[in-house]
Amino acid sequence: MSEPQQPLLEVKHLQTGYGASQALFDVSLTVPAGQCVSLQGRNGMGKSTTVSAIMGLLPCWQGDIQWQGQSVVGLEPFEMARLGIGLVPEGRQVFPNLTVWENLVATAAKPNKKHTPANVKAPARATSSWDLDRVFTLFPKLADRRKHFGIQLSGGEQQMLAIARALMTHPTLLILDEATEGLSPLLRQEIWQALATLRSEGLSILITDKNIKQLLALCDHHVIVQKGRTVWSGDSSQFRADADLRRLYLAA
Repeated sequence: MSEPQQPLLEVKHLQTGYGASQALFDVSLTVPAGQCVSLQGRNGMGKSTTVSAIMGLLPCWQGDIQWQGQSVVGLEPFEMARLGIGLVPEGRQVFPNLTVWENLVATAAKPNKKHTPANVKAPARATSSWDLDRVFTLFPKLADRRKHFGIQLSGGEQQMLAIARALMTHPTLLILDEATEGLSPLLRQEIWQALATLRSEGLSILITDKNIKQLLALCDHHVIVQKGRTVWSGDSSQFRADADLRRLYLAA
């Protein structure tokens, strides 16, 4: 019998907060290699805080964050990115005074160049790399607007750019915080289609969003947080079958 595969990312009993104010009390989640995991919960329950802690933007007060079985607590955000984690932050945060092309090349990484911290083993990076042609194939609208400044793009186009910018770092894991928040239905659907393509190509994904139907279609596993604690985790069939669970923790 083969041994179970090591998770790509594992968060264990995470506690953190802002200043002296604690926001997370006990958050745990696992992202297996090649799978898509949703992180769900009502507003203010700790989803974005969890993402920030994973990326090193907030300190880990207690618990552990492991990448391929090794603790990465204390690493800086740029070190987390170099390990192979691409972040699409809430609010997109594209550079408004740079063109689409400049946004993409400004943070692009060389696919075979490793900058791994000495105490962490080299990452098992994605088998394929990303370049301008490939991201423009995934998002044709960006190709049409490559000379437009970030501030000239619609919200949906900015989100496409934020995803494309993260892909240009050649991530093994893509994290999206509020993937389709505030977008029109048409542009939202284009984002979901692009994510389904990435999922089918084997890219690991951790995603927060409020569209349960699309998360069920995209993700293998789901985690729910409530008041800074993980209160439930399970696969899509379990999540789909439990209407009471969705009402208790996700209904407005």
